[in-house]
Amino acid sequence: MRGIPGRWRCQTGLIRWPLSRYVGAVAVLTVCLAGSGIAAQPVVNSEGPAESDWELSDEPLVRIGLSDGPPEYLFGNVTGAIRLADGSIIVADEQSHSLRKFAPNGDHLWTSGQYGKAPGEYQGLRLIRGCLDSELTVYDWDLDRITDLDAEGHVSDTRNLASFNVNPYGNPGCAPDGGLVFTPWPDFRSRIEQLNLSPGDSYRWSVSLNWQNQDLVTVLRSEIPGAERTVLDGGSRPKLWGRQLVFAAAPTGVWLGTADDYELEYIDYAGRFVHRARWNGPDLSVTRAQRQRYRESRLARYNTPEDRQRFEHRIWPDILKNLPARFPAYNAILPLPDGSIWVATHIWLAPRREVHLLSAKGAWLRRLYIPSDAQLLDAGRDWVLLLEHGDFGEPLVAAYELIKDSADAQF
Repeated sequence: MRGIPGRWRCQTGLIRWPLSRYVGAVAVLTVCLAGSGIAAQPVVNSEGPAESDWELSDEPLVRIGLSDGPPEYLFGNVTGAIRLADGSIIVADEQSHSLRKFAPNGDHLWTSGQYGKAPGEYQGLRLIRGCLDSELTVYDWDLDRITDLDAEGHVSDTRNLASFNVNPYGNPGCAPDGGLVFTPWPDFRSRIEQLNLSPGDSYRWSVSLNWQNQDLVTVLRSEIPGAERTVLDGGSRPKLWGRQLVFAAAPTGVWLGTADDYELEYIDYAGRFVHRARWNGPDLSVTRAQRQRYRESRLARYNTPEDRQRFEHRIWPDILKNLPARFPAYNAILPLPDGSIWVATHIWLAPRREVHLLSAKGAWLRRLYIPSDAQLLDAGRDWVLLLEHGDFGEPLVAAYELIKDSADAQF
């Protein structure tokens, strides 16, 4: 296994600069740089899962969403959902800029939020799991704001991250002390100029992993390979099937990995290395059959012979030329309260997507199979919450029990 690249910069000690409190329109944030020196690195290697394989129950415990009907059951762009301890479900729908809570049987309980900038209004909508002293936490990526809500969907607190000069790329995670773990936006334009790249070229960001706690930010790691990008005129976009930095905040530290292979590293909140997990997942080589399956899925979006022909002759050749030779090993990590994590493999690897449960120490415990087109939203040890799509493409949110895998399971 190639593992996580070794060029990450680890520096011993902690460096602090004085804090200037936010006054008016100017904000300066205290920044710390933490890291660890070179030491013996315990590695947990797993040839296979400790348990038998698992799969979804034949029918969901509940499935929420309709193609037509009452508006509270119509979703446009589901960006997250969580299942609470009592079995109720909260869904974030960015198209309507709202949060909706449903009872364990799927009955609608309340809707909170609308478009705007005032407290309780949103322009970008993401849910964050497991935040301290908060029933529900929302990250608004457009307003760069954190909103805490109570069990009835009422706003209890807001925090403007821009006032602390914190601008996460992607979704931040909640640390156990109430702080945030995040990667800041890198200076991608300077990187493009430095590498002398042209539109159509691909490159990989170099990013840091930061931990923000009140007025203090700690740089846990720097110079980590981040998202692979494709250069455009005036900017860049994520590369199709590209790798990216994936991380998850846990009770005593942070899991992180670059998706080059089935390997993750665990560091504490001082940036010190704790242990590394390696396991044997599916082959990451991109095959002709996988490319063909992707091509057919794209063709299905076009309704007329003329549009399909235009795709095959004008669009598909450029897509095919830029597809990588290997898939990312994973694209999501979902932490559980006990420190264990679910790791979701890439969506296009196989018709049945593998999701792997690792222990808090990094041992591979369980392999779960879900449909390849399903997205993992939330999970426990014996259940998962998935984003699915109905016959007309409508988003559906479904909770399933986990059962032992049967030999004749079909998806």
